[in-house]
Amino acid sequence: MLVLFSLLRPALAVEAQRVPLDVHVLDLTDVVERNKADGDVIQISTAPGADGIVRRIAVRARESGARPDWIVFALTNDSDEQIDRLLVAPFHRLIGSGVVWPDLGDRRIEAITASQGLRPEREEAPDADIFQITLDPGTTVTFVAELKSPNLPQLYLFEPEAYRQKTNGLTLYKGIIIGIAGLLALF
Repeated sequence: MLVLFSLLRPALAVEAQRVPLDVHVLDLTDVVERNKADGDVIQISTAPGADGIVRRIAVRARESGARPDWIVFALTNDSDEQIDRLLVAPFHRLIGSGVVWPDLGDRRIEAITASQGLRPEREEAPDADIFQITLDPGTTVTFVAELKSPNLPQLYLFEPEAYRQKTNGLTLYKGIIIGIAGLLALF
């Protein structure tokens, strides 16, 4: 009976995450809804916009016949300024990556589709999937992302300058560690 009830329930719209202007990083890992499609098309209900209307959109996988995993999330810009952010899914992580089967990293997100506005553009990076996202003033946009693998351990929304500062700091840290390791190898 419970299985029948769960199959008959209507699809609920995704809840939108507000994107404040003064916040540099948002962790979206626990906000996303994970979905598995039966085929190469997924149909979802968008988050309600300013008009309160919930729409349905269908997104097709990049490869015909594929049955990828999907994530769905919505972002709201309730300010009167356009917001540009970077959606970042890191390839590598140390904590919780597993001792026996470590998470060595690979592309996490194949493609992202927006319910309205500009399609997120992929930026090339060696250590993360990065997509440029633009939110127009007063809009709520639902994003559907096709995953390359079912594992998506982390997903962040960065202000572009904050992400550049983070990567520059990490590069300096890696350089210091390599320098110390090199000195220790000499002695």
